[in-house]
Amino acid sequence: MEVRRDFRFGVNLLGRGSASEFLEQVRHAERCGIDVVLLPDHLELGAPFPMLAAAAAAAPTVRVGNFVLNAGFYRPALLARDIASVDQLTGGRFEIGLGAGYVEAEFEAVGLPFESAGRRVDHLKDTVLQLKALLSDPGFVPPVIQSPPPIMIAGTGNKVLTLAAQHADIVALAVLADDEALAERVDFLRKQAGERFDQLEINLIIADLAIDREPDLQTLRSHRPDVSDSALLRLPNALHGTHDEVVARIRELRDTFGVTYLTPIEPSAADLDAYGRVIGELRSGT
Repeated sequence: MEVRRDFRFGVNLLGRGSASEFLEQVRHAERCGIDVVLLPDHLELGAPFPMLAAAAAAAPTVRVGNFVLNAGFYRPALLARDIASVDQLTGGRFEIGLGAGYVEAEFEAVGLPFESAGRRVDHLKDTVLQLKALLSDPGFVPPVIQSPPPIMIAGTGNKVLTLAAQHADIVALAVLADDEALAERVDFLRKQAGERFDQLEINLIIADLAIDREPDLQTLRSHRPDVSDSALLRLPNALHGTHDEVVARIRELRDTFGVTYLTPIEPSAADLDAYGRVIGELRSGT
């Protein structure tokens, strides 16, 4: 019998403004009932580790994490040191997010070769295994509070999802074409995980959170540039409709696909307020 998980609600912030603007976003998210504040890892954005430590200090009830670190930028021993330090600074509220990296120009900018997809996933696997070993070692210095902190792996391909099924705590699914594709990826994950499947938390990134407003087709098209408007609106990663429709859709994502953790990207203040009202209803009626 499968475990029915409670919902968790995150938000992916880009942190492009000033420090004060970023920290106000974090506090606003906390007031709206957000569980996890997450930051990406791209060269044109702020450094995630110091920003997450500051976010955790500004909002003491939220967890913080990466969505996601580019594993190709890091060596496991150095990364383990940074993770342990942030876990200490946040009082054990840190979650690791890892991906294989996909922006060739960023690898070139930091002087690293952009390897084949297979070799980048191999490095991701090595990073995950070494981090789990290092951060589970009671003698590791600096010590962690969580041993180890939860690990999220993000992707949609077979090789990454197999790695996630076998070693992650959280699996983040990026943009998928429709509910049929979502169902197929979850089924693949289930088969690869076997008895581990009930231990996995399934995350869905939300490219456009449109509650009581028109969907932003331009934003959605940046993720799927070659499809029609109607196809964009079928993306599982587009939450749109009235308050009641979005509440019903989130319940459907859990009951049909096992998705219990949602993370919209950089919602506006108004969208975050609307999200907070949805969160309140789902929490009261879960």
